[in-house]
Amino acid sequence: MRDWFVGRMLRLFRALSRTSLWFETRFTATGRLVIGGAIAAAIFGVDPRQTLASQLAAVLLAIIIVAMALSVRWRPRLELKRDLPDTVTVDTATSYTVSITNHGARAEYDLVLADRLLTQYPDADTFCHGNFDGREKDLNWFDRRIGFVRWLHLVRIARGARLSAVSVPSIPAHSTVKVAIHLKPLRRGKVTFISLEVKRPDPLGIFFAKHRVDLHGEMISLPKRYPVPRLQWVSERHFHRGGLVLAATVGDAEEFVGLRDYRPGDPLRHMHWRSFAKRGMPVIKEYQDEYFDRHALLIDTFAGPSTPDDFEAAIAVAASFLQADRPSDSLLDLVFIEQRVWQLTTGRGLSNNRQILLQLAELQPTTMDEFKQLAAYLRRYLDRLASIVMISTAWDTERQAFVEELHHRQLKCLALHIGAPDVQTETRTTSPGGGGGLTPQPIRSAMVEQDIANLTVIR
Repeated sequence: MRDWFVGRMLRLFRALSRTSLWFETRFTATGRLVIGGAIAAAIFGVDPRQTLASQLAAVLLAIIIVAMALSVRWRPRLELKRDLPDTVTVDTATSYTVSITNHGARAEYDLVLADRLLTQYPDADTFCHGNFDGREKDLNWFDRRIGFVRWLHLVRIARGARLSAVSVPSIPAHSTVKVAIHLKPLRRGKVTFISLEVKRPDPLGIFFAKHRVDLHGEMISLPKRYPVPRLQWVSERHFHRGGLVLAATVGDAEEFVGLRDYRPGDPLRHMHWRSFAKRGMPVIKEYQDEYFDRHALLIDTFAGPSTPDDFEAAIAVAASFLQADRPSDSLLDLVFIEQRVWQLTTGRGLSNNRQILLQLAELQPTTMDEFKQLAAYLRRYLDRLASIVMISTAWDTERQAFVEELHHRQLKCLALHIGAPDVQTETRTTSPGGGGGLTPQPIRSAMVEQDIANLTVIR
């Protein structure tokens, strides 16, 4: 019964939203005032023997019909081109330009430009459990019970950004103007644009004539980043069999040094077949092994009992660490699990932070706790790491045991628990200085910037 009721409400919400959007985008401010006056006059003019309000309602309705009829004849010859940035940052206002070319024989004036984003309506599960940023407590009883305000918020977040219509200067015949549209990303991930609309009011200034151009566009909204204190990363060079290239790829594609005779146990893929054919004896390609700094940034994607705000804060913290200063000759591995374990390496020319931020922008929480698989993957190369920064929104005995294991192996680790902890934790952390405690340092999702600024310095 509850699912049936929610489904009916969502269909009603969609109908109301589409109707409201049509009125907002097609009628000018004067037009909406005329509509309001017509509705009020119609209500007061129910009994024509008592008042002449019904006649006023008829006149206003006739004006609206005439205005809509006048707008039908507008057929502009406009070419629109949108110039989007590749990436933007959540909650950071920016702008982009739209070029409008008038191929017609007359000038176009009094135009309004609006960009349209892909609208995805929430399903019943998202509506019931979606994130409302904790603002539902500020609503009145009716809005909390019905949920239309929540639904509007989810639709706005699904679009991904907040846009507003802008006025366009007059465009002479066969000329081009550029218009800046201000944008504020509301979430991380892909933001999809579907069309551009140019509107012009009718001569009465009531109804907009609309010229729509279907124009697809996409940009990526990167996670929010916060200033991170200058952390003194541990500078400990560890032996890496295979050299530098092995740090970013699977296999032994190392830096070539020279040739030598075959030794038992050498892999066949290192065989130098041309020399083998000349000498009649196996010859092996020898590669250089290196020692260098390597650090890991571990993101535990299991949501557990945490809120969506906690996971978004965890992504922001991870992005902030990626942007933080660290030794120029060091490597940083971003390790997380999403269907499988992913390891993305940046530093020493292997990759750049922007490419990894693009991956973080699309990362979603998981409902299955696969931390055992993630920990098992890390154990394979712990001996090559100088330190680990571990970020988690769910903290339990299993994760605590993993941190203790790192401590016993004398591997420096900074553990961060995002969200309100279930128990009061000490302010000391498992810092990569080797001298801290074994409790994770809490970071509150509502005060991320302040808590990051107070992080224990990595030594």
